[in-house]
Amino acid sequence: MNIKEILTNKKKEFITGCVVGTVLIVCGGIVVYGAGDTSPKLKLKRDSFNIEYGERFDADFDTLIETKGISKKDKEYLQKNTKIKSNIIEEVETVTKEDGSTEEKNRGYSKIGDYKVTVNYKDKTKTVNVSVRDTTKPEIKAPDTIDVVQYTDLSTFNFAELLEVTDYSDVKDWQIDTSKVDVNTVGQYDLKVSISDVEENTAEKDMKINVVEVPAVEEGEVAVTEIITDENGKKKTVVTKKASDSVSSTDSVSTGKPVQNVDKVENGSETSSNKPSKPSNPSTGNTGNSGNTGSTGGNSSGNTDDSKPSHSHSWEAVTKTVHHDAETKVVHHDAQTKVETVTVVDKPAWDEPVYEGHVVCVKCNRDFGGGENGVEKWAEHTGGCNGRYTIQNVQTGTKHHDAVTHQEQKTVVVKPAWDETVIIKEAWDETVTTGYKCSCGATKNK
Repeated sequence: MNIKEILTNKKKEFITGCVVGTVLIVCGGIVVYGAGDTSPKLKLKRDSFNIEYGERFDADFDTLIETKGISKKDKEYLQKNTKIKSNIIEEVETVTKEDGSTEEKNRGYSKIGDYKVTVNYKDKTKTVNVSVRDTTKPEIKAPDTIDVVQYTDLSTFNFAELLEVTDYSDVKDWQIDTSKVDVNTVGQYDLKVSISDVEENTAEKDMKINVVEVPAVEEGEVAVTEIITDENGKKKTVVTKKASDSVSSTDSVSTGKPVQNVDKVENGSETSSNKPSKPSNPSTGNTGNSGNTGSTGGNSSGNTDDSKPSHSHSWEAVTKTVHHDAETKVVHHDAQTKVETVTVVDKPAWDEPVYEGHVVCVKCNRDFGGGENGVEKWAEHTGGCNGRYTIQNVQTGTKHHDAVTHQEQKTVVVKPAWDETVIIKEAWDETVTTGYKCSCGATKNK
């Protein structure tokens, strides 16, 4: 009996309020089975995510729920009936505006830590673990070669002005190995820069330093190494001379006499870094919060008033080069073979000795040949020798036997199997603007 027949045969007062579904319904002592629950099942794409600090991660339906192979209707049903909650904390920055006021902006990526995302569907809860970690080394941008005037004390040289560091985490410290540099002798030497962030990720860069001869100076002048910005916005050093009273805080002044070499130059936790302007490798979905660039230097502090700033900012773009590795794939090539007919030796060729019985005198060992002729010759000989004869086997030749062989089919490798790496897209470098900086030290976001 089907549902239609049951509903037709029963009085209305018995069937009012009865629900046709997967549950068992008893109306007036009659058991009715519904059509069954046809709602879609919820499946997670993954039950855990390991996110690199700076990556955008959206704990939303598209990121968490597997919808491949289901209909549009089922997907809409899942979206409507799924509740997602997360304890993920977003990274924020404090931005100083031109009028001196500050505001906090969401960077668009999560703080380092371990988080949980709960997915509720039809009275059931599933948990997704999200781990955010920083395993990326800082990116160092610095001149490959710098000039320094002779007799410069490198322990006071303004290396920080030349180093531009980009990292999502704060820079912890940097160190420059100057042990191979003799600032008292003109020539080119090796430098090694090492920079670490607060998550203990360390990057290194090899540089060259040219120790340049001290230029001739007059009274009231000093020889200096000046750090300037070229027409391309890149920092570089210039060896020059200045009036003593015009030397800036970023200039390194030659002592004019030999100085003691230092093995390393270090800087502590006050070192700052550029924050990338956008989250890297964004995940699916859109949170509606955009990442913003952090300060390239230290934030200014102190009291502010309502007066307009006396300085008009001249903004210069702050850029970084993002390297993209070549895209490749591995193509496997099977071994190249051919079938050959080969001769297999079952028994090698050999020579068989041939023997003949000869009449030999026992007394003088004279050989008289074989057969009756040999006996007759011995008989003629025995009168003089007065001895006996014997019959001995003497090799008179050989009989050659060819090798015993047969033919077989054999597969021979002409060229072994090999894997070939094929470049789909060549590597390339992309210049990305991360923000803007004024000569006064102020910064703003892209």
